Amino acid sequence: MLTILISVLAVLVSVGSLALSYASNRRSHMPVLQFMWESAQGDSGEPKWWLVNVGTGPATNIVVAQTLRTGLTRGLNGEVWFNPVLVPSIPAGGKLSLSWLGGTMGLDSGLGASYTDVERFFYTTKCGDDVSMFFSGLHLPRWPLLKLNGNKAVKTWWGVEDLAGPQWSSVTADHLRRRWWLPSRFGLSRRLGGWADPVLSYRPR
Repeated sequence: MLTILISVLAVLVSVGSLALSYASNRRSHMPVLQFMWESAQGDSGEPKWWLVNVGTGPATNIVVAQTLRTGLTRGLNGEVWFNPVLVPSIPAGGKLSLSWLGGTMGLDSGLGASYTDVERFFYTTKCGDDVSMFFSGLHLPRWPLLKLNGNKAVKTWWGVEDLAGPQWSSVTADHLRRRWWLPSRFGLSRRLGGWADPVLSYRPR
């Protein structure tokens, strides 16, 4: 009996060591994006919004979007997201100017960014009322990055001059379909490819 107990404990220790090693490896290349407002510096500077990577790894497949209001929570929860823009990858410690948002601090809307790490795990940052929240997994709509039926739902950053025109690719929870076979909040699916909270299939209006 003692031999069996020792064997079980050895297995548990090994599993725990593997879990700690995996978590440490994930953290070593985990991107964390934050929205930052920078006032004009000197005569030549212009006020603008920035997206800054304060994490330990590069952020890729970044989509920046807006919402009328964000509860800064996981999932959509009644949020309406629109104006998705695909931006270049941001290395650890790097930042990118969000020039199309203009030079106004008060946008009267919330901001969000979905992105992946080098292993294509999803992460989300939401910003509203000067408060930012970081989440593991995908908690914004999963817009297709490539063309869908000949059109793109997500604009590229160099093709967006300003937000004076009409909104594009507006999405609510009613537009989306959840995979029935995945847990809605917890479990491995949240960590793997953004397949939870929510798992979305984008269908344009």
